[in-house]
Amino acid sequence: MIQQLIKRADRKFIPTELDDFIGNNVVTCKDGTRTGARTIAKQINQAVKSANEHGRQALTIIINGAPGTGKSALAKYAQFLTGCNKWNTTKCNGTECKVEKIDEIAASLQTTSLFGDWRMLWIDEADFIPRVAQARFLTVLDDLPDGVIVILTSNCRLTDFEDRFHSRFQAFEIAGPDDKEVASFLLRLAPELGQAANQIATFAGGNVRQALLDAQGILQQAA
Repeated sequence: MIQQLIKRADRKFIPTELDDFIGNNVVTCKDGTRTGARTIAKQINQAVKSANEHGRQALTIIINGAPGTGKSALAKYAQFLTGCNKWNTTKCNGTECKVEKIDEIAASLQTTSLFGDWRMLWIDEADFIPRVAQARFLTVLDDLPDGVIVILTSNCRLTDFEDRFHSRFQAFEIAGPDDKEVASFLLRLAPELGQAANQIATFAGGNVRQALLDAQGILQQAA
């Protein structure tokens, strides 16, 4: 069972099915609504299915939320659904995305991939994309060819982006799962955790990655 926890805590883990996610919750905040990762995964699944039915129509997705709530896992799930791998995925950090980088990305997206029907651009920490580069990116988004999926992940709020920027994306504000969901998830992976699962879930406060790492540590100590 500990191997399952290690696998899911590993940053290299790629979700391949809905059961890899938890979070069916919807949280209403003063500045909007956030949705659990499992619910978002269902929507991404449907979006990719619809795009494939319409000639691999380009997809643009932005996922915002606190650390450990599943943003990277959701991006990897979209990567799996579109059959993208390291050869047809461009991943970079928002701090790298100066205008020159956006120009380079724009040129690469217009070329045909030899490694599959889809190509992915994934920008992590997207809130660090400079404003001038965001403006350049608008043209890239408006001219995306079929078979391209663009995913941005960020810890900030959607409102921290300019309206004209985030309005070009299907936007998801992700909520961390509640303590009960986290505890149930841990017990499904490692029943031997027992009551410790509830304590771990409470301490993690919706950060699933932290909960997995804490559970892994407890089981390793007990081994």
